[in-house]
Amino acid sequence: MTLTIDIPDEQTVALAAKARAHGLSTEQYVRLVLEHDLVPEWLQKSWESSRQAGLDQLSADEIEAEIAAARKARRESRPQSGA
Repeated sequence: MTLTIDIPDEQTVALAAKARAHGLSTEQYVRLVLEHDLVPEWLQKSWESSRQAGLDQLSADEIEAEIAAARKARRESRPQSGA
């Protein structure tokens, strides 16, 4: 779908500046903003609580390590069958 909108020049300049700050084209930035606005409220709340806890600063490797540690702890806390 193609959508054309008219916005004031000062908003165009502001959007372009924000896009550059994120290393994106204006079109990419506007698409990102729209996608963020259209996500379900529960997901937005999850993102916000993650940001508040500083979890948005974790690298992919750190996230994988946290998941692996949680899985290991869960396995070790289960009662051993056949013992």
